[in-house]
Amino acid sequence: MTKNDFGLYLIITKPFFPYKKIAETAVKYNVKYLQLREKELSDRDILQAAGEIMSVTNGTETRFVLNDRADLAYLCGADCLHLGQEDISITDAKKICGEKVSEFGLSTHNLKQVKEAVRLKPDYIGFGPVFQTPTKKIPDPVTGTEIIAEAVELAGDIPVVAIGGINGENLTSVLDAGAKNVCMVRYFMDSVHFETRVEKTVDILKNYDR
Repeated sequence: MTKNDFGLYLIITKPFFPYKKIAETAVKYNVKYLQLREKELSDRDILQAAGEIMSVTNGTETRFVLNDRADLAYLCGADCLHLGQEDISITDAKKICGEKVSEFGLSTHNLKQVKEAVRLKPDYIGFGPVFQTPTKKIPDPVTGTEIIAEAVELAGDIPVVAIGGINGENLTSVLDAGAKNVCMVRYFMDSVHFETRVEKTVDILKNYDR
């Protein structure tokens, strides 16, 4: 991912469709990052799901991301590991993963955390939730769109991925606020129109003219 490209980041959480179908759609529409975030699955099931997804994404432009678990990212050979504010540090994660995992992302929820994240030099920074979302059991405070541009500026050359409650109706407002990379979860995962929504979203990003 480069900062100047508009890009889509897709998170798999309790999906309507099978993992393989989601991966095939992500590859078809050149989704940049496809993250597996299934917090209620056993370790065995996570590794099995990762294997199904990577059987499709390996060798493509779509990077497979595993959430939270450096040990499982190492075992499955994920392209990227995404860490939250309460997970182990990027430094420790790199010790566990060695050269098997090449990229690391970090969630942030306010501008102070963005500044700290920049010091740690992740490959991308998640920023949000921009809008209210029920995805997390204990949600972080909503950032709103007003400070997206400041988060992007603070991050410098590190891409910022706006996340949280983003859907087809408010996507343009997030882009207008300065985001170039967006992550959408329930908008895709809860819908029988998954592929159509991915196609439309990618088209919006490709043709957006700021």
